[in-house]
Amino acid sequence: MSAIRVSYLITTIALAIAVWSVYQLERAQSLVEIEQVLLGETPATFYEVDRTKDSLVVVSHGFGGSWQMMQAISLTLARAGHTVVAFDYIGHGRHTKPLSPAVETLTGTMEDLVLQTLDVVEKTRARTGLTRVSFVGHSMATDVIVRTAQRVRSSGAVVAISMYSDAVTPTHPKRLLVVSGAFESRLRDVALEAVAQIGRAQEGETVVSGDMARRAVSAPWVGHVGVLWSSLTLTEIAVWLGGRPAPVATGTWIAALLFAILILFRPLASLLPIADARYRPGTGRAALAASIAAIAAGAAASTGWPLVGLAGFGALGLAFSLWGVLVLLILRFTPRLAGSDLVAGLLLVVWGLGVFALALDRYGAAFLPTGPRASLALLLIPPTVIFALADRVLVDGRGMFARIGLRLPFLAALFLAMIVSPTEVGLVFTVLPVMVLYWLVYGTMATWAARRSGPVGAGIGAGIILAWAIAASTPLFQG
Repeated sequence: MSAIRVSYLITTIALAIAVWSVYQLERAQSLVEIEQVLLGETPATFYEVDRTKDSLVVVSHGFGGSWQMMQAISLTLARAGHTVVAFDYIGHGRHTKPLSPAVETLTGTMEDLVLQTLDVVEKTRARTGLTRVSFVGHSMATDVIVRTAQRVRSSGAVVAISMYSDAVTPTHPKRLLVVSGAFESRLRDVALEAVAQIGRAQEGETVVSGDMARRAVSAPWVGHVGVLWSSLTLTEIAVWLGGRPAPVATGTWIAALLFAILILFRPLASLLPIADARYRPGTGRAALAASIAAIAAGAAASTGWPLVGLAGFGALGLAFSLWGVLVLLILRFTPRLAGSDLVAGLLLVVWGLGVFALALDRYGAAFLPTGPRASLALLLIPPTVIFALADRVLVDGRGMFARIGLRLPFLAALFLAMIVSPTEVGLVFTVLPVMVLYWLVYGTMATWAARRSGPVGAGIGAGIILAWAIAASTPLFQG
């Protein structure tokens, strides 16, 4: 079979997977009445089918998350007969207000999140007329909902996913289900310790003592994020809160859709014009450039400068700019912008943001910079374009292991800067996994584009996307 036929077959299969995945995801949502509202300053989403149960479930996300990340749980509980409200915490998703930087005190950031959750409960009760309320939370939110449940009258069961909370006691919460991913060994121990407060049990066993009930389970083959889409997680939550266990397992379809969108960019990139000349510095010079630039960028990031009143982003912008400029200088590369570069950059931005990012935002996680995030994205574009251009020149034409090796110094320098300045730069630590995912997805797209048109257009397009990704997904803290 010729290479052209293989490429055609792969494209056809990817397109079919994308269409079928969208159908499955839209069908899952169509079975539930979904309404997006504002509860005061809090963006919230209501899910309901026919209200077969007189109960309200408040669903809250973890650090760096959003209501979209909890949607499989929300849809499952709505189909089980509950009225569900999921919302974005301060500093997350569509919420326009930044978090307090006082993350180490119970009267600081944590108290703000508890008060916000209490406000959501009060406004939702007034809106629905329901009084009995249960809570589902993930990661950071587990501590928030345990503390919130202590202050809520007619509080029902609590479901803590990937739990860590000092507020769990032998008398509170009365009904507690703790779900962990199989790869979260430490959190699985924490879950069993919470159960042991009222009686010894293994995972999968329910302990009952008077009006107390506790249970710990682990979802197979998943970790801290994948646990949210596990069928076991969805089934256990539905059973614990009462209702028909019919899990809406959208995780596989989300992954299939995003992977198909990635694959479909390759035939598009093959249509780009071919660059006349290529520049590839030697491996030694490239390694030297990556290392020296990383040291300077790490020192710059440690300053912790804010940007538009938001902690850490000024330091990030400075680090990106300095790293990019130094790499380009050491590699002796002078960018020259041609028409083909504009076409490559435009194609990468249109597909990466107009297709991939919007699909992710609709089905998987908040990925649309709105409110102050839009301004932040625009301000980050100059430094991220310089960074992405230098990154593309650095790795252009190299194998996977060489690309990884040349990028590690920058990640290491940024990580060290976050340790040195935890109260400024450390607050935006989620930039590190965002960078890794950016390279996996958009870096792959940029590689395909650069093979045809060279590094300049691909670097510019990737830089715009990086600014978008950081602004859209990073929790916002006051500077």
